[in-house]
Amino acid sequence: MTIRLFPAPPRIRGNAATLPFHESARVRAAALHARRIYPGPLGELVSRELTAYADFGYRLSNDGLMSRLATAVLATRLQPAHRQG
Repeated sequence: MTIRLFPAPPRIRGNAATLPFHESARVRAAALHARRIYPGPLGELVSRELTAYADFGYRLSNDGLMSRLATAVLATRLQPAHRQG
């Protein structure tokens, strides 16, 4: 005898829109750049999130947050280190 406490979950169709290659490459570039411009935990977090988004390859939301984040990171220039002599 099998006891079912919950109904079976609905089947998920694999019809999510894939991330275009050029967008995936841009997001990966932003992930690498984030580690350079934001050293420490902040850069690591931003880099991981962008990399996961590029690796997964699907658009998960329609608010454009990851695209805006990649744009902001790529628009930020690396500040040269100040030499003290």
